[in-house]
Amino acid sequence: MEMETKVTVHDAMTSNVVTVDHKLSIADAALLMTRMKVGSLIVKTNTGPEGVITESDIIRKVVSKNIMASDITIGQVMTKNLINIDPGSELNEAARLMAKNNIRRLPVVKDGSLVGILTSTDVMAVSPELTEILVVNARIEENQAGFPTNERPFPGACELCGNFMEYLDEIDGKFVCEECKEDLEGD
Repeated sequence: MEMETKVTVHDAMTSNVVTVDHKLSIADAALLMTRMKVGSLIVKTNTGPEGVITESDIIRKVVSKNIMASDITIGQVMTKNLINIDPGSELNEAARLMAKNNIRRLPVVKDGSLVGILTSTDVMAVSPELTEILVVNARIEENQAGFPTNERPFPGACELCGNFMEYLDEIDGKFVCEECKEDLEGD
């Protein structure tokens, strides 16, 4: 009898989550993201995660409005009412939850405590077959934002070289990394 193994959120999540206080300035948050090489920070209190601030939040809610980043706090900009997931949940459930809610990051919470974070990149690195769920979501999100699908990059495995990249572009119906894109366009 063959035993079926299921990939869980715990198998794919990142345990070392960078957390901050809601009083931190956006300027300091951006500096911390740069130093830690992360695209988001979880805002945490004694009771657990209360929000998330992403690079996209900073661009859309601060930079695009010409607000001085040192004059505004994370608490004023962060996304509240976080959707989270239990570490024992199946990875395909997490991918569907991310796609359904148009998010790329899920705080992983066990018994009210933050134990990790799961990103769309984590999902695709551990379970490439779930890429389709996230790719479809990325296309829907981009179309809703008014961007043509072929002009906006998203993460996945390059269809030419097979390397996993944070950003892929669609060229002639294939999703390729920047290096392979240059090779294709150079031909």
